[in-house]
Amino acid sequence: MPLPTTAQEKYGLEFASKGIAQEYRTTLELFPGTAMDVKNEFSLTFDLSLTPNAPSYFGYVFRMVDNKDQNIDLVYDVHNQSFNLVTGNEFSGISFKADFDKICHQWQHVRLDFNINKRLIKLSLNGQTIDSAITALSPGHQLKIFFGVNHYKELTFFDLPPMRLKDIKIYQEDQLQYHWALNQTNGNTDTDLVNKKVAFINNPVWLAHTYHEWNKTRDFVIKGNASVAYDHRTGTLYINGSDSIYISNNNNLTTSKLARPRGLSSGNIAVFDEQTHQICNFLVDEKKVARYDSTHHTWDNVTNAESVTRYWHSNRFFSRYDSSIYIFGGYGDYHYKNEVQRAGKTWETLKVTGDHFTPRYMAALGANINGDSAYIIGGYGSLKGDQLLNPHNLYDLTLFDVKHKTFKKIYELPEPAQPFVFGNSMIIDTHQQCYYALTFANDRSQSSLQLIKGSLSKPVYTRLASSIPFRYFDVKSRAELFYDQQNEKLITVILFSENNTTRVQIYTILFPPSELTPHTVSEKNSYLWTPLACLLLGIVAFLSIIKRKKKVVVKPAFIAINVQEEIPVPEILPKPAILLFGDFTVIDKTGEDISKLFSPLLKELFLLLLLHSVTNKTGISSEKINEILWAGRSVKDAKNNRSVNMVKLKNILDKIGEYTLIKENGKWLLLFSEGTVDIDLQNFYHLLSNKDIEELVRITGRGIFLGETEYSWLDKFKSDISADIIPVLTQFLEDQAPDPGFIIAVCNCILHFDSLCEEAIMFKCRALVALRQHSTAKALYSNFTKEYQAIYGETFEKDYIAVLEQ
Repeated sequence: MPLPTTAQEKYGLEFASKGIAQEYRTTLELFPGTAMDVKNEFSLTFDLSLTPNAPSYFGYVFRMVDNKDQNIDLVYDVHNQSFNLVTGNEFSGISFKADFDKICHQWQHVRLDFNINKRLIKLSLNGQTIDSAITALSPGHQLKIFFGVNHYKELTFFDLPPMRLKDIKIYQEDQLQYHWALNQTNGNTDTDLVNKKVAFINNPVWLAHTYHEWNKTRDFVIKGNASVAYDHRTGTLYINGSDSIYISNNNNLTTSKLARPRGLSSGNIAVFDEQTHQICNFLVDEKKVARYDSTHHTWDNVTNAESVTRYWHSNRFFSRYDSSIYIFGGYGDYHYKNEVQRAGKTWETLKVTGDHFTPRYMAALGANINGDSAYIIGGYGSLKGDQLLNPHNLYDLTLFDVKHKTFKKIYELPEPAQPFVFGNSMIIDTHQQCYYALTFANDRSQSSLQLIKGSLSKPVYTRLASSIPFRYFDVKSRAELFYDQQNEKLITVILFSENNTTRVQIYTILFPPSELTPHTVSEKNSYLWTPLACLLLGIVAFLSIIKRKKKVVVKPAFIAINVQEEIPVPEILPKPAILLFGDFTVIDKTGEDISKLFSPLLKELFLLLLLHSVTNKTGISSEKINEILWAGRSVKDAKNNRSVNMVKLKNILDKIGEYTLIKENGKWLLLFSEGTVDIDLQNFYHLLSNKDIEELVRITGRGIFLGETEYSWLDKFKSDISADIIPVLTQFLEDQAPDPGFIIAVCNCILHFDSLCEEAIMFKCRALVALRQHSTAKALYSNFTKEYQAIYGETFEKDYIAVLEQ
């Protein structure tokens, strides 16, 4: 993967512009509350670039206003694709066309020289004079200077290009007077480095922050055991669900619904075929590849949804060299794997030579652009693959040669003080001989992803950017890293699958990210600070003890044993569960989905008993059950049918967990022993009373209550639940100011229950705009107004801008 060889400085100011409500657009005022006194000659310089892939670039870069209210502007004209200098109400005749690719990816140094007495203006770009002109204006000797939005007097405007600025300088008589570097990470001011003049910024987007902090752009739940593929050519993510393909490109998320839903087996893998431009999906165990037909929204091969892989966390890549998919390693049945498999015209296990490739999983793999070589680093495994024989973390970097089918060990990283493994994929830059990968501690459930940059030839690496929270639960968790070349961003995708649903989180950061610390980790200084800090703390503690003159009995050192490594995590059984939000799903004591055991009649009987026991806790009478399920039957026939089906239902309930099915005061009650079965509806009411919004969103994010189940008696339950949840979530949106990603998750939950909830639509549109997903926001609004018109027979009263500005 070719990465930029020269990076822009990682600081500056980005301007919020097109698609953002006017009050949220960025303005920079150099002399707030005052003006700059100028003599005769002065110069204004700054570094400028444009944000890539914006929908429009029209607008004012800056405006100068003198004490006579005369203006000089630099404006981008989209029709001529040029920057034009405007003086007053006239074009000055000075304009330039910049190389659009360069101005979006490299800083352009702009310089304007002014001679007031001669009324002369000269413009230069990157040290070369573009043009000069005599202006008809007679400029004054006091100036106010604005970049971006301008609210000054009647000269107000809101149109500005999506741009970035840094290092604004003003010279008078060739002497530097002011220098605003715009090297901030937060706040609304920047102080010049010469005379300490404070500039004011409204709605700033500081680049130093965006190069250091990961930005969560998406957080949503989809059906099925999801997998992810990435098209490097277009920068498009494909996330496979059981009923849809979710497509993410440049922060825009669209959904392609499958013509026929499909089951996704546990541990399925996806990859993008760069030759046929198709998404491929497979379970390694079945040794066949399914390909997605984007025209008909179908898959040509269907994997067994009930299968569970024996190749968890294996690595894969598509090779352009021979148009094949390669799969490495994995874990299952208490064994780590080192097999190399190739899926081309046939599926085969390759015979490889060269250095020994230790059996492993949780390694990172990245291929070169030609697909003839792949680098694999780290992981967790054992020398012979047996989990009982000293499993441990691995830190070797190995090269696999596709043509010769050989492994070559390049080096081994020094063992760190805190062990770690890797996210599944990494980015390779053979030109600069480096890689980018995600690491995380695998000895804790609440872990975090840390980006590193390492060498392909020497055992050194550097930590980059902030960390990302990562809920680690072995085979349920997965992290992937991709590079978006068009937008110069790194993308991290986190998948967490349980109960046949997957939570998907997408994070992005500008490339190249800032270093976390100025030090490089190597054999000499690996985690040097950790033992040093411990030593210093120990000395301080020792001196403190001596000072207090207290005797302390020193106990033998306790060595913590990581028991988790000796227990096969894939065999850890999930808690039995009854999930009623979204698809009706029942998980038994062994972790199996037994929903299919419920015939339509047994399902309705079960729900009658459960809902009348959980919601009002009063139960349901035999007469009511007979009336609903066996209407028109004699009392005797209805009783016989009820008795027979109660026995069948009990056989299923025995598989779920401890329960009691009793008749009290003439009514049936179905109760499960407390804490033994996870019933989402029960949790829902508990969370509702505690106003635990995050958990409520997690539960209701699966979908509407029994969305695919329709009974006339069920309508009241559905209506009551909607009436309970919508006001709570709506009030939360009005009272709180969470991050836009969570606002969208809350709105999605509301829209599950009421697709025409105006408040949810408005909050979601604003959140999408805050995440710069303008086309998605506009499409959401457009679809809403069409549905509103169809149902109510009238036009929605607020236009798109009013929705954003409210």
